[in-house]
Amino acid sequence: MVSRALLAATGREVDVEKLYSSSGIWNELLSRAEGYLGSELVCESRARRQYLAFDYWASHVEFEKFRANHQAECERFAQLIALEGLLEKEVLLGSYYETGPDEGSDLVPA
Repeated sequence: MVSRALLAATGREVDVEKLYSSSGIWNELLSRAEGYLGSELVCESRARRQYLAFDYWASHVEFEKFRANHQAECERFAQLIALEGLLEKEVLLGSYYETGPDEGSDLVPA
């Protein structure tokens, strides 16, 4: 799982929710990848416009393959967010995998 904290720009909460919904652009992009299991957007505080975004992957290796194979699309997605002024802040909280490191990975189990 990859988790991020999102701070929606003032008045853009609905747009952020649509963007990260199961029918949104983010899900559409990730669903192209092998090993993608789904995403979840949780509203932590509507008053403070805070969200938690979770992307679930079969393994860290699958996530890294996605990043390598779809880097240009991810950059365009980030540009869209910036141009539209949707987020004030996005922070990567971490990556967590229940099954432990993948074969050949240098990850250390939690």
